[in-house]
Amino acid sequence: MTDTADFEIMERQGWADPSIARGYADGFEMATRLVARKLADEVAAGPNCKALDLCTGHGVVAAELVARGSDVTGLDFSEPMIELAQSAVPTARFVQGDAMAMEFPDHTFDAVTIGFGVPHFPDPEHGLREVNRVLKPGGRVAFSIWRGKGSDGAFGWLFDAVERLADPSISMPAGPDAHMLVDSGIAKPMVEGAGFRNVRLIDVASELCVSDPKRLFDVFDGGAVRAASLLKRQSKERRDAIRADLATRVQAEANKDIRGYFVPAPSVFITAWSQG
Repeated sequence: MTDTADFEIMERQGWADPSIARGYADGFEMATRLVARKLADEVAAGPNCKALDLCTGHGVVAAELVARGSDVTGLDFSEPMIELAQSAVPTARFVQGDAMAMEFPDHTFDAVTIGFGVPHFPDPEHGLREVNRVLKPGGRVAFSIWRGKGSDGAFGWLFDAVERLADPSISMPAGPDAHMLVDSGIAKPMVEGAGFRNVRLIDVASELCVSDPKRLFDVFDGGAVRAASLLKRQSKERRDAIRADLATRVQAEANKDIRGYFVPAPSVFITAWSQG
């Protein structure tokens, strides 16, 4: 099994930075809000739903669940994210904790949502088993994953630019593939192995909005821990080259109106039912 200790340190230190938390909330606002609505749909959020929003981040999914009348608890390991979430959704309950070892009793929740949080699990299969533990039998889980390498959009463009233009001697701590669960051949066996049934994968055509083509680089550099950890270690020349490459893609392929440039950020969400 891969030793993910350094990956966990990177994640915890990165998301402990208030500027990274704020950068994610601002840079990925449009895409996360669209996906939040779909996650809430899939878990049938409503007045009779006791929901856990895991890896709650700045509270965008929690806000959608509360708006539909659910009793909502949000959990995240990042103190700055908890502060943002509590400010945004004062009627929800937020706790700082570890998704790998939650302190909730078995069968506590009717639904669990995870907005782009599973890639931050050091062991996704273990994390999903923990989700199953806190769900009531027949409870629902819905979580989202960005499409990565090879996709037509922000993350695919970043992977492509980094592969061609970044310093190949700079490596990242070993951790799970952030985008592997967009592959049904990987996702379904893993989710079923964690104790779920009726696993479905659904594509979402989400998007980001940037005010200037060069700002896409800043979205990753200032609001995504893995990407920022790699980008900040590049020389100025390589950073500038990656920034320019992303800007060229935005100018060529994004849709533009008076609000800015709308960049594709395709994602997948995965839904399932707990077997108890």
